Amino acid sequence: MRLLIAACLAASAMGAAHAQSDFPAQPVTFVVGFAPGGGMDTMARLLGARLSREIGQPVVVENRPGAGGTIAPAHVAAARPDGYTLYAGETSAALGPVFQGDVGYDIVESFAPVARVAVAPQALVASPSLEVETLAEFIDLVREAPGEYFYAAPGVATLHYLAGEMLKEAAGLEMDAVQFQGGSPSVAAVVAGEVPFGIVSISAALSQAEGGNLVILGHTGPDRVEGFEEIDPIATVVEDFEAMPSQFILAPAGTPVEVVERLSTAIGAALADEGLRRQLQDTGLVPAFQPAAELAAELPASAERWMAVAADIRDRP
Repeated sequence: MRLLIAACLAASAMGAAHAQSDFPAQPVTFVVGFAPGGGMDTMARLLGARLSREIGQPVVVENRPGAGGTIAPAHVAAARPDGYTLYAGETSAALGPVFQGDVGYDIVESFAPVARVAVAPQALVASPSLEVETLAEFIDLVREAPGEYFYAAPGVATLHYLAGEMLKEAAGLEMDAVQFQGGSPSVAAVVAGEVPFGIVSISAALSQAEGGNLVILGHTGPDRVEGFEEIDPIATVVEDFEAMPSQFILAPAGTPVEVVERLSTAIGAALADEGLRRQLQDTGLVPAFQPAAELAAELPASAERWMAVAADIRDRP
C-alpha cells in the first residue's frame, strides 16, 4: 500500500511539473475590473494582442466591472492558481479594502505579482482664464489665498483625488477638491473655468491643451517620462513629490513560480515592441516593464503608501 501511495504521489508531481513545462496549453484570460473601452480595458487588449504572439496562445479579456473595480481582483484571487486567469489592474485595486472593507482579496497576500506593464502620470492643469503658466505660479497663487481655490477630481475613491491630496500635503497648500462623476466632467469643469485647477489623465490634458483649452502645469511622476518629455514633473518644484499609479498583471497566490516567470518574461518581450509602446503612450500610459521579482518587492510599500492616504481621507470628519 505504501508503495502504491508513493507511486501515485510521484505520478502526480510529475504530472504537475509536465503541466508547468507545457504552459500555456490553452488561452490565458486577463480579467479587468472596468467596462470595455476604458483605460484598463484598452491596456489589457493592447498587451494581450501582442502577448499572444509571445506565448503561442490567445489572450482573452474578460470584463467584470462593478463595486468600485473590486469584483475583478476578488474573482482572480479565488481562481485556480494555474496562470490561466490573471488580473489586469492598477494601483486603485489597493483602495477597495480601505473604502469598502472586506472585498474578498488583499492586494499583497492574495496575488503572485507577474509584471508591471506601465505607469500613469496624472496631469495638474489650470483653466486658461487664470493666466497661470507654471508650477511655481500655481503654488504661489494658492499659498497666498488659503482655502479660496479648488481642484477638480473624478470622485473620492480615485487615484486622481488621492494624487491631489498628496500634492496639497507635500506643497503645504489649503485647497479643497470638487468631486465629479468621472474624468470627462472634471476636465470639462476646468475647461469651462468652473473650477480653476484639476488633476486629470495626461492624455485628456494633452488633447485639451492642444486647443488652448487647458494649461498643463506638470505631472505627478518623479522624473520626465517617455513620450511626454515636454511636461515638467511636479517634483521640479515640490521636492521628492511623486504620485504615479502603476498598471500591472497579477496571478492568484500559489501560482507556480515557473508559470509566473514564463508570463513575466513574455510580457517583457511584448513591451519591447515599439508599436505596442506607442499604442500605450497614445492612451496616456508610459511603458515601464518590471519583472515579477521586482514588482513583488515594490508592491507592498507602494500599496501601503496609497492605502494610508485613502485611510486618512476615509477617516476625515
